Amino acid sequence: MKRVVLLCIFVLCAIPAFAGPWLGVTFKKTTYENHLALDVKGVHPGSGCFTAGVVSGDKIIGINGKPLAEMSQITSVISKSKTGSTVNIEVFRDGKKIPLKVKLTDRPDDISSLTGSAIGSKMAELGKNFYQNGDKRKAKPKATLLDFWATWCGPCRQTLPILESIYSKLGNQGLEIIGIADEDLGTLNAFYERQHRSPYPLYRDATKELWRRYGIRSVPTLMLLDSEGYIKGVWSGVPNQKALEQLVQETMAQ
Repeated sequence: MKRVVLLCIFVLCAIPAFAGPWLGVTFKKTTYENHLALDVKGVHPGSGCFTAGVVSGDKIIGINGKPLAEMSQITSVISKSKTGSTVNIEVFRDGKKIPLKVKLTDRPDDISSLTGSAIGSKMAELGKNFYQNGDKRKAKPKATLLDFWATWCGPCRQTLPILESIYSKLGNQGLEIIGIADEDLGTLNAFYERQHRSPYPLYRDATKELWRRYGIRSVPTLMLLDSEGYIKGVWSGVPNQKALEQLVQETMAQ
């Protein structure tokens, strides 16, 4: 399983990853005059950067009167600011340095339109369609692992004992796992009774609303959420248990 790079290195937003002020740009790290710069790749239409006139192709080269030297300059400023406050940034565009005043806005729950990925968005609330173990849901999990799966899927069946093993180790420490399938209730309950009695909550996405919203195109697909419900990583295929367990533990510790 390839380790997914979290959005905190790619999407400029509040740190830690929960609702709060953000600049609202995607970028790649580059350099300008021998120091760090952020090459803007996208700007969210509801963000302060959009209103201030930041565009794709700009390079953010300074913040609050200082050249960028490291990412912590930006994360520190944003994390200490409130929605509605102003941050001064400097961009390089068409051979000129341009100072801009950016009024910080609230980070929206869904930023997939900006990033092209579910990562970084907040997971939608699940409904009442838990068909097994719904009483085992945790009020405030430290991390949540969602498993989009199907009874007919061979790799999904290989993944189930891996998830059960991780849940047995970390469930009492704050990990929640939820299996999400879209098949008819009879098929799902029969599989639970005769094939695999997963110890964690199982949810039926009858209308495939979650599958469409998060672009789930293959099973199994795993989705890791932090304690605030923000999506930290997405993987398809049978996971490596050791690597997955390490990522879960890192997320729980944040």
